[in-house]
Amino acid sequence: MRVTITRMKPLRVAFMRHVGPYSKVGATWDQLLPQLGKDGWIGGDALFLGICHDDPDVTPPDRIRYDACVTVGADFQPIGDIGVQVVAGGDYAVTTHFGPYTKLGDSYAKLLGQWLPRSGRELRSRPCFETYLNDPNSTDPADLLTDLYAPLEPKSATANPRRSFHPT
Repeated sequence: MRVTITRMKPLRVAFMRHVGPYSKVGATWDQLLPQLGKDGWIGGDALFLGICHDDPDVTPPDRIRYDACVTVGADFQPIGDIGVQVVAGGDYAVTTHFGPYTKLGDSYAKLLGQWLPRSGRELRSRPCFETYLNDPNSTDPADLLTDLYAPLEPKSATANPRRSFHPT
C-alpha cells in the first residue's frame, strides 16, 4: 500500500446525507447529481467525495451515515435536501484504492489497521472521506479508482521517534 501525507485546504461541499448500509449509497448519488447538474454545479474542477462517518464493523447497518458530496463555490446555497458543509483542512494520509467499491473496506482496513499504527501518527477526530476519480456508470468496477483520505493529528515534536540525541 502506497500512502502519502498531504496537507489540504478546507473544501466547501454540497451534500446529501444517506443513512443505511454503505452498499446503498448509490441511491443518494442518484438524487444529488441530477439536481446539481440541472443547476450547473457539476463540471470543471468539481470533486466528488463520500464522507464516511461510521465504521460498519461497529455501527448497525441501518444507522451508518454517509454524505454524498460535490465541491461547490461560496455562492452555492442549500436546496431542499441538499445542504452545505466544509470538509476540514489539515494533514491527511492518502492512498488509492483500485477496483470495485465493494472492496473499499479492505483498503480502509489496511490504511487504518496496518499503515496508521506504524506511521507514528494518529487519527484526528474527523471522518475519513473518499474521492471518486472516475465515473462508476462508464467504468468497469475492476477499473475504478478511489482515493481514501484519513485525517491525521498534527505531528508533534515528541511524537517523532527519529529525534537525535546529542550529549553535551
